[in-house]
Amino acid sequence: MGRARPEELEHYNSYLEVDLGAIARNVERVRRHIGPKHGIIPVVKGNAYGLGTVEVARLLAERCGVQLIANAHVLESMQIRQAGVDADLMILGALPPHAIPYGPRYDLQLTVFNRQTVELLSQACRQQGKVGKVHVKIETGLGRIGVEPGPPLEELLDAIEGAGNLEIVGVFTHFATAAQWGSPYARQQLALFQQAMEQVYRRGIRPQYVHTANTGATVWLPESYGTHVRCGSLYLGYSNLARRENPLGVEEPATWRAFITNIKEVAPGQSVGYLRHFVAEKPTKVATIDVGYSAGLNRTLALQGGPVLVHGQKTRFLGTCMDQSFVDVTGIDCQLFDEVTLLGHDGPAMLSLFEVAAFVEQNIHSMLSAINPVLVKRLYRQ
Repeated sequence: MGRARPEELEHYNSYLEVDLGAIARNVERVRRHIGPKHGIIPVVKGNAYGLGTVEVARLLAERCGVQLIANAHVLESMQIRQAGVDADLMILGALPPHAIPYGPRYDLQLTVFNRQTVELLSQACRQQGKVGKVHVKIETGLGRIGVEPGPPLEELLDAIEGAGNLEIVGVFTHFATAAQWGSPYARQQLALFQQAMEQVYRRGIRPQYVHTANTGATVWLPESYGTHVRCGSLYLGYSNLARRENPLGVEEPATWRAFITNIKEVAPGQSVGYLRHFVAEKPTKVATIDVGYSAGLNRTLALQGGPVLVHGQKTRFLGTCMDQSFVDVTGIDCQLFDEVTLLGHDGPAMLSLFEVAAFVEQNIHSMLSAINPVLVKRLYRQ
């Protein structure tokens, strides 16, 4: 990917360039890995992990031919619907009562695991003259949401059947330790889920979607695939497990760049930043750049001297504030208004999200999704 053109940037201080071709290639790598008998349910949540809800969803539906996309919030589904993207959409988590009627209103497949939600959804469907499609979430050991196998599941299935206007199209669970290759606990969870599926099948229910394999399980636990795998960070190229092993060869698609707005020589004893955060011990050339933590730059990363690229050369942050940061450019040939790379590619050089996150011992997904969608321009490349 090349540099952004001025007319693309409009009034923005920085931009996140997203390689849609890399994401499409990652989807195909996942498909080759799981084989033709299984489908993929991509998770598009947290603004597609920071990369852009609508644009990523459109790519998945129109270019990759994905049938079902999973969201975390009704707002995400609404944005996709309003953009005219033709795909089925499901909500992975639990909804508060006031949000449930938006499910049938936007033809969303909702997750259910208790009688109260079933009743509220059934009522909303009845008022809107619709049949609701639901995914039953099985609790197998994550301890977050779900119905346990055995009598609780039987009671839930009774409630769904008794509602008369709900159709079970999916059954799923979520692994707690699938990011740990070969985890025995993940296998225990799978065994519990299989017990639950026996209950479902005994009642003559044949769901279209049976999905247990999250990103980690997709990589190493093929017996968990069901009808579909359900992965988010893997198809986007951002999986801790995939990074360590990366048998699928997934690519990181995002590059975040900002601009130098000032360059100055700082003598020994002089400082930059609030509370004199950096005090020079030797002559130092310091560049001010036009992003800070309000744009999503991790504050700890910048305060503790995390990595950044200037013309392909790795250097360090010297501090930050809300809207500006400082970079050590000593010995680097750079000029006013040159670009700096906070993440991703700079010519042949690469600053991986994994390296950036490891520097501050942070979850990679929290780092990426924190990039402010209001202040940081998204640019999409094919």
